[in-house]
Amino acid sequence: MAGDTANRENRTGAGQRAVRTFFVADLFFGVDVLRVQEVLRFQQMTRVPLAPDVIEGLINLRGQIVTAIDMRRRLGLPPRAGAKRP
Repeated sequence: MAGDTANRENRTGAGQRAVRTFFVADLFFGVDVLRVQEVLRFQQMTRVPLAPDVIEGLINLRGQIVTAIDMRRRLGLPPRAGAKRP
C-alpha cells in the first residue's frame, strides 16, 4: 500500500478544513488531517492464522499491537503489479 499512494496536503484558509489525500489504484481518497494520527512506511508483519483475507497481519507500533488491513483487498481491487503475498 505505501508504494501505491501519492500524498498531497491541501492548505486551506479560515473556516475550511485540511485534507490529506492519497490514491489506492485509480481511486482518490481524502481524510481530514485532524483524524490522521501518523503515516507509516511499510514494515514486516506477523501473519494471523484464520484471519479474514483483508487482514494483512499485525505490526508492533512502539509496543502496541496494530492490525494492518490491505485496502486493495478490502475494496475488491486486483493486487499491485509485481506484489507478492507470502
